[in-house]
Amino acid sequence: MRSGRRKTLAARPILIAQISDLHITRPGALAYGRVDTAAVLLRSIGTLNALSPRPDLVVISGDIADSALPEEYAHATKLLGALQVPFVAIPGNHDRRVLIRETFPDPAYGTSNCALNTVRRVGGLDIFLIDSTVAGAPHGELDAPTLAWLGESLGASTTRPAFLFLHHPPFDTGIAYTDAVRLRNADALAAVLRRHQRVLLVA
Repeated sequence: MRSGRRKTLAARPILIAQISDLHITRPGALAYGRVDTAAVLLRSIGTLNALSPRPDLVVISGDIADSALPEEYAHATKLLGALQVPFVAIPGNHDRRVLIRETFPDPAYGTSNCALNTVRRVGGLDIFLIDSTVAGAPHGELDAPTLAWLGESLGASTTRPAFLFLHHPPFDTGIAYTDAVRLRNADALAAVLRRHQRVLLVA
């Protein structure tokens, strides 16, 4: 006797990969005189491309270049050309906004030298990337327009889950040099997230 119930297949999970602190140098140069960051990135790309199923999106959360030189971004672009997964990037304290905008054009970034905030809709998930860089400084801070944008954008839905990515940790990590440059106004970010509790992850 057959049951009248239909078996339903579970929806495929949405997979998001994050890589950070690429610190790409000019071709042939080593970061800090000893690290071949290009080779490290290519190994990471090989791993991402080989995943099955592959991620739906790769988030590059800052420090793409080591010294924010145009030739470093050109090298990074060439290396990332091997990545067979869509990606989105935001700057870190080693980056320059103007060069990020030129290297990875994104209409959401706008045309001025404002913070490079953007959001991606991946299936039923919203991926928010917020720019925590402070020009000429290593520490992180979210400016007032970024906090306003985040609050307004999160308020556009009460049902879609969201992930939030930024370069500077909004909490102590226990790593001394990281904690020295952490996000300065994490309390302001926390206030926004308390009002919009659809954010499930801060990375």
